[in-house]
Amino acid sequence: MTFVMSPDHNDEPRPQYEDVAAVIRYQLTRRSMIGGGAAALTAFLAACSGGGGSYSDKPAGNKPAAAKTIQIGKANIPVPREQTVIVGQVEYTVFDSFNGMIPNGSPSGAGVELSTEPLFFLSFATGKLTPWLATEYKYNDDHTELTLKFDPKAHWNDGQPLGAKDFKFTVMMLKDRPDLFGGGGELKEFVKDIEVPDPQTAVVKFLKPTPRFHYNFIAAISGAPNNIMPEHIWKSQDPTKYKDNPPVRSGPYKLKQAIRNQKMFIWEKDPNYWNKDKLDVKPQYVVFQSTSKQLDQASLAFERAEFDVGSIDAQHASQLRNTGYPNLITTQFHDPNPRVMWLNCDPSRGVIAEPKMHWAINYCLNRETIGKSVWQVQVPPAQYPWADYPTNDKWKNDELANKYKFEYNLDKATQLLDEIAPKNAAGKRMYKGKEINLEIITPAPVDKDEYAIANVLKTDLAKVGVPATLRSLSGSVHDDKFQRGEYDIDSSWAGFAIDPEQLYTDWESSKAQPIGKNAANKNKMRFRDPQFDEISQKLAGIDPNTEEAKPLLAQALEIYFQKLPLLPVIQTGYPQFFNTTFWKDWPTDDNLYEVPLNWWPHFMLVLAKISSTGQKGPS
Repeated sequence: MTFVMSPDHNDEPRPQYEDVAAVIRYQLTRRSMIGGGAAALTAFLAACSGGGGSYSDKPAGNKPAAAKTIQIGKANIPVPREQTVIVGQVEYTVFDSFNGMIPNGSPSGAGVELSTEPLFFLSFATGKLTPWLATEYKYNDDHTELTLKFDPKAHWNDGQPLGAKDFKFTVMMLKDRPDLFGGGGELKEFVKDIEVPDPQTAVVKFLKPTPRFHYNFIAAISGAPNNIMPEHIWKSQDPTKYKDNPPVRSGPYKLKQAIRNQKMFIWEKDPNYWNKDKLDVKPQYVVFQSTSKQLDQASLAFERAEFDVGSIDAQHASQLRNTGYPNLITTQFHDPNPRVMWLNCDPSRGVIAEPKMHWAINYCLNRETIGKSVWQVQVPPAQYPWADYPTNDKWKNDELANKYKFEYNLDKATQLLDEIAPKNAAGKRMYKGKEINLEIITPAPVDKDEYAIANVLKTDLAKVGVPATLRSLSGSVHDDKFQRGEYDIDSSWAGFAIDPEQLYTDWESSKAQPIGKNAANKNKMRFRDPQFDEISQKLAGIDPNTEEAKPLLAQALEIYFQKLPLLPVIQTGYPQFFNTTFWKDWPTDDNLYEVPLNWWPHFMLVLAKISSTGQKGPS
């Protein structure tokens, strides 16, 4: 059986998730679609449908009277203001490369997401799975073969056709290049060959059964793990050196200009976009620009409508809302990525590789305090390395959670540390003859939440005799150190889209590189456990919802709790801030029609729903 969307699916009313579930249940009875992935996906969609908003920073029915006059500022952009959505974003360090397969090869959150399309979109806001570049997919009965059909209308933004040959080229390139992001791992482990019987059909032959291979091409959390690349561009290039500038992609926007000294990227609507009958984005231009590091100044720019999205934090937004500012929309989104501490498990890093050290650090994490006072909105603590969406409850194991209880307990931390790193006569903790001192890194600036979380941990580590340095590193510097394993603790984020095996497969020993060698986004903490490897490999080939999978999931989770290569800290709520001076019809808590986060490719779907207010920019 095949999962197929009608040609006019995007024009249909928003579906109820039960309809999707019925289709998938029908297919599951014939063991034909995606095996375990189908049930997990269906349940996940059911939980998320209409429920992405949570962890609010504002009371219900918060609609203060419009009591403030807006003084519109002049945005510093070289395109017409009334035709442009301006997004306030992170500090950019890369401006001349868009090769996302190498470290620091592409600027994150700079708009390339609006030009990059997946085979399928999965919306955590609506519970909708939408075929995009691909129109259907199906597995054979034993999940040793996957057939994908591509939309015959699809083409790249240089006019060249997009189809099965590009898919084959990309997968085989990544499969044979484990040094590339997306290389090795599942692709190398599972892909035997790909046949292309016609321009719109790709048939993937697997080395062993896998019901999850299509996960690699679904934009679920942020973008898809693998995006297909144009063969006619990349076949003559060295993928570790090619800058892909300007990026040849298939989305509704093309790069117009990158302005380094203004830390700005300008994207222009592509008049020849292949799918504009289904996705007609409204702004002619979208500008992504780094905001001021001074929060007061950045928030003032939002108040003056110099930005339409972002450029304001929760505290300043609350202040602005309380004044009766009429054009602020705060939209909640329950993010699928808990904030976590990645712990380096490589023995060459010293004491940080010890599981008892991991547990000592775990006892030093005051999750309740962090969730209540550090994050921008109040959020609950996390014990599992996945989001607390209702249908992720099936992956929980209360017996194991109670056996390996997470608690803030400095006495227990001290006991473990005294075992593995006792103090010398000078009061310094020693491990194998050397004083211990941990290096904590984070990609977050010093005024952002992930840095604050790490700082709380650093303070409590000092209380039990563990000195630590904490460094905020720019995107490119952080990525280089993180991927090379040149850290002890990393304060950032993690999670999965559909089921735990998506995490576990990345943690297999075969994907652990030596310190100094790029991890290519796999097993960045250098975790190694042969028993865990064996369990993960078994899980990779079976339906995770079957009775057969339950003991394996329990075994994998127990090893995780014993070794703790990753420490979940808090669940994540993200308020997204929109200004309605120039553009209206943004997603709201009452009408969360799409994921509202501007650094996800789903944002292009938002840009098709908004409309101009008619406001002219100041001269």
